Amino acid sequence: MDVEVRQSFPDEKHAADFDIEKIVTKHSAHHDVNIANEVLPHRKVHTVCRNCVWSEDGKLFAWACNEYTIQIMSADAITSNNQQMEDTLSVECNYPVTSLLFVSSNETVQDCGDNQGYQLLRWRENKTVMVVGMKSGRVRVINVRDGSILLELIDHKDHVSSLSVSPSLILVSASYDGTIKFWDLADDGNMFHSFLVANYTACRGVRHKVLSVAWSPDGARVATTGTFKAVVIFDMRNKEPGLTLSGHVNRVNRCQFSPDGTLLVSSSVDTTCIVWNSYTGVIICRLGHQFPEPCPWFPGESDTDVLDCAFSKTGLQVVTAADDGYLRFWDLHSPNSPVSICAVDNPLCCSFNQNGGFLAVGSTTGDLVIVQPTRTLPSLLQLCRLACNTSQHIQYDSVDKLVIPTTLKNYLRYDSF
Repeated sequence: MDVEVRQSFPDEKHAADFDIEKIVTKHSAHHDVNIANEVLPHRKVHTVCRNCVWSEDGKLFAWACNEYTIQIMSADAITSNNQQMEDTLSVECNYPVTSLLFVSSNETVQDCGDNQGYQLLRWRENKTVMVVGMKSGRVRVINVRDGSILLELIDHKDHVSSLSVSPSLILVSASYDGTIKFWDLADDGNMFHSFLVANYTACRGVRHKVLSVAWSPDGARVATTGTFKAVVIFDMRNKEPGLTLSGHVNRVNRCQFSPDGTLLVSSSVDTTCIVWNSYTGVIICRLGHQFPEPCPWFPGESDTDVLDCAFSKTGLQVVTAADDGYLRFWDLHSPNSPVSICAVDNPLCCSFNQNGGFLAVGSTTGDLVIVQPTRTLPSLLQLCRLACNTSQHIQYDSVDKLVIPTTLKNYLRYDSF
């Protein structure tokens, strides 16, 4: 029987046919692993970089340089060729680290209430903190200046796979125990709500892992993905499920909202990445990583599982990390093929610095690679669309009421690009 030959790029293209993005720096965790083994000789430390994140202002960077240790440093240090990184803060967490997130306070939170003197987490003093999810199910809030523990949030029964925070400092955590939980960081991490996500999918009654969670930029909705092969969006204004997006045929690893919250991108083991309209659930485009696509009923073995995805600052470029060893950079104007690629050994996670234009990529070997993608200048139309969609005065449901041409209404809703 003839075996079907599958390839990683469409139209019989090869990696050499694409533009290659520039790798700026590469950092290895092996030195840090040796230190950890000396401090805790009884513990075997695995060199897997599962998480790398930038602060909201783009000035700080953190990564899990091995299973138990995170490093916090300035963005300038990690994007330069300075391998010394003298100002790096290493934090030993005692439990395997599974997720990271920077949280920055705003003026409203800093000045709220008269009970600031009684709060453990004083936002006047800690304007930026690091939140760490761990395999034990614990969530820690850490001081980025000295690594001290400010809060410890305990309720998950399995490891915390993903973290996200709203503009009003509501932290949401996703876990392998099948739940997402909501914590008010402006109130010392008080947990006030929880969802068993699989109950809102076709897999009701079956325990499924939640692998990813993301707040919409306006803090009104939360998107989750997991082994239930779907994306579930919750309406947090009413604290109830909103949409269930069905289109993937295997585990969905990651999801992220676009900067204006209208689009949502999700990556899956089924070798595809889907861009959705997050309000209607309509599929905008499907980014393929294996050609022809595997049969949904009997996919067989694949080496192009899409492990992570991220939007650029303009909202029209998407980067995906697949386990075939390539980062793919996509333009949603022409989603049939990536516009450029970058070869990275064993990529596992990726994260954009929205201010500096850098992309951090973690790998299963514990290495961290910093890539500087080619910058594309967004059109004036796209900038106007971002401004309109992020305005508090123009909601998605109210676009039809605007006294503007139908073509512009379609453009605002991403019915056209």
